[in-house]
Amino acid sequence: MTEFIGYPIWWGGAAWLANHFVTDRDFISKKVILFAASSSSPLGSSGSDLATMIGTGDWQEGQRLSSNASAGEVLSWVESLDL
Repeated sequence: MTEFIGYPIWWGGAAWLANHFVTDRDFISKKVILFAASSSSPLGSSGSDLATMIGTGDWQEGQRLSSNASAGEVLSWVESLDL
């Protein structure tokens, strides 16, 4: 099973809401694909921080999307994942 988790980036870190969300879920035997929207901040260590916090699941490298990304850009990224 694949689970997408999207969250806002605050200075390279996931917003506290994302931290709370992932600690309440079970990621055993799941592929986790992260994405974030930001107008300027990079993903930083947000993805690895979330993966370390949980310790289970197959966490994939995340994708930062521009805060004004078009539907076509998002679709192109999702299709590139070859799910």
